[in-house]
Amino acid sequence: MKIFKNKEFYNFLICFLYFVSFLVLSLTGNYRIFVKKFYFPYILTGIVILSCLCFVTSKRIKIFKEIDVYEIFSFVIFLFPLILVCLTRPSNLPTYAALKRGIQTELSISESILRSLQEKIETEGKYKKLTIKQILTFAKSKPEEINEKDIVVEGIVFKGEEKDKFTLIRFLVICCAADATPLGIEVKYEKKEELRNEEWVKVKGKVKIEQGKVLIYADEIEKISSPSDPYLY
Repeated sequence: MKIFKNKEFYNFLICFLYFVSFLVLSLTGNYRIFVKKFYFPYILTGIVILSCLCFVTSKRIKIFKEIDVYEIFSFVIFLFPLILVCLTRPSNLPTYAALKRGIQTELSISESILRSLQEKIETEGKYKKLTIKQILTFAKSKPEEINEKDIVVEGIVFKGEEKDKFTLIRFLVICCAADATPLGIEVKYEKKEELRNEEWVKVKGKVKIEQGKVLIYADEIEKISSPSDPYLY
């Protein structure tokens, strides 16, 4: 077909594909895998600009300019970042990545973010539904808010050498997934042998701060599926 030999058609196609990709990333929230939430307004600006370019290039399709092999190669190079985006999924980093980077068992944040985390607390029966980020934050800044409290928290299992303990891990994205910070809390559980490394679990138990260290005494552990977005933000 004549349209596939038209250089202006490929100009439009590239603008359109970038527009769709930026739009999908912003609507799903998956842009946070690549950039900080701080940059979201710039992504919206890019969507507006790309929509304008789509409109302009669509009008120029009527102007026939035959494309050659070298120009096709240049268009493939322009599409390469989109190919990487399509291949990148918000799958979780393995626990060996946590060990290599060093598991953080303390977390300090600003007072305003602390208040925000307090407002997001939900309950599940008698348990407070928290993330590892919230538990470590409260343990550091307001230990009275978390010590001796019944909580439910989700994460990945990493079994160390201790017979009755394992580490519950989640990755915290500050800039992007590439530099995600592993957060961890030790969980005391007598049936540790029933768990496997890398599997996702929901832990119900009591938080205790012993000698400045956070520990969860598990009442019950349930194996769960990996969440659609495994990262904390």
